[in-house]
Amino acid sequence: MTPAALSVDAIVDAVAASRGTAIAVVTEAGEEVSYAQLAQRIGLAADALRSAGLRAGDRVLLVAENCLEMIVALFATLRCDAWAVPINARLSAAEVDAIRKHAQPRLCIYASTVSEPARAHAQRAGALQHGLPGIGVVALSAADEAVQPEPAAESAQSQVAVVIYTSGSTGSPKGVMLTHAGLRYLADTSAALGTPGPSDRVYFALPMSHSYGLTTVMLCTLAAGGCLLPVARFSADQLAAAIRDDGITIFQGVPAMYARLLEWAAASGARLAPNRLRMCYIGGSMIDKPRKAAAEALLGQRLHHGYGLTEAGPTVTRTLGGEAPSDASIGLPFPGVEVSLRGAAGRAVAPGEEGELWVRGPNLMKGYYRDPVQTRETIDADGWLHTGDLACQGPGGELRIAGRIKELIIHGGFNVYPAEVEAAIAAFPGIAQCAVLGYATGGDEEIVAFIEPQAGKSVSLAELERFLRERLAPYKIPRRWRVMERLPASGTGKLLKAAMRGLIEESTA
Repeated sequence: MTPAALSVDAIVDAVAASRGTAIAVVTEAGEEVSYAQLAQRIGLAADALRSAGLRAGDRVLLVAENCLEMIVALFATLRCDAWAVPINARLSAAEVDAIRKHAQPRLCIYASTVSEPARAHAQRAGALQHGLPGIGVVALSAADEAVQPEPAAESAQSQVAVVIYTSGSTGSPKGVMLTHAGLRYLADTSAALGTPGPSDRVYFALPMSHSYGLTTVMLCTLAAGGCLLPVARFSADQLAAAIRDDGITIFQGVPAMYARLLEWAAASGARLAPNRLRMCYIGGSMIDKPRKAAAEALLGQRLHHGYGLTEAGPTVTRTLGGEAPSDASIGLPFPGVEVSLRGAAGRAVAPGEEGELWVRGPNLMKGYYRDPVQTRETIDADGWLHTGDLACQGPGGELRIAGRIKELIIHGGFNVYPAEVEAAIAAFPGIAQCAVLGYATGGDEEIVAFIEPQAGKSVSLAELERFLRERLAPYKIPRRWRVMERLPASGTGKLLKAAMRGLIEESTA
């Protein structure tokens, strides 16, 4: 069993003991829940889940969009020493079924009164509405008596708290096992650094089913004693209103969210500065310099950014702790996290050279659930996680990502990194988002670009190609273009290149 003081759910209890009246959560309906009330609700919910048949080592599937009910359900699951498996209710039926089949949950909880997609998944699964003490009205499956619990680990370092399923861009989704100790390390260290702090009001739009939303937003805010404002779905209108009227001090998002906010500003002509924001952060993927500058001008704040991946819980590097950079560097390693750049045969590269980014630290995953082979392929015997990302390091230790090793395009015998081409395309006026892929054809790789124009704008491909010829070598300029109103994206806003590749294959079939 996980020692109580080291478990993730103890985060709320610790703040409740010292600042019980401080507000922990403000719901979309305006309900304010203090830390003392949240701790009480978690305790009641844990008792209810045990009564429903939950045991230590069981998995609990949480199908939801961000809401108070699922925050309580997740912490209550951990209080029972069970494993929480949060998934986005906006996944398709096939995706939910695949995760449920792999995770083999004892119980499934659906936020059926908050999320219409969750209600539809619940109805399809035959889950019935229940009023669970501490949580509220949700749909709950009957306990699966055939499920076997996982054995309890001897330490918080090994005891799994949460299983996050990746988007599965390379095949079936993988269940990343994150431990109590790893998540607590990131949350407690972040709180000690004051990012966020106890007086912050944090806009919680990133899905809690993703490590960025779960850890960087939710757990780090609660560990600091700050206030969360969860929203089920992101909209630029709501974010703008929260900045103007709700006094939020921190916003953390992905590039797509900032793109939508810029579209909102262009359409409305409204200004958002001055405001109470003290920190804005962007993650998930890199933002181009023009859009970064436009967002900074709109919000009156320099954008901080960093780098992470689900397998690291997710934080590896970040620019917090100093002045936000004007470039697209991903900052310095998070305290206690080691990084190393390796070339062929795992040898360290010379200073300034590109190499694969390897990561080691207390935040790394325990492994992939039910997949020891992929676990060994990803984390070596010395504890280094091989990220598959190419990076270089500056003289001050700051890192920059060059691109994914597997996404490298070899066109006409030349190496082309999609990230470089995407940055050039994104600098063209009227582009909201873009993605560049390589497609094998005729013994070569063709460069294919997908672009999403800003709302209400059109893009001239002829002018765009002229623009690129001034910024890129000829062999780096895409020869095929696909313009879409909205590019395929995950629930977090991450662009789904696997889906785009499927569109290429369909068009050439």
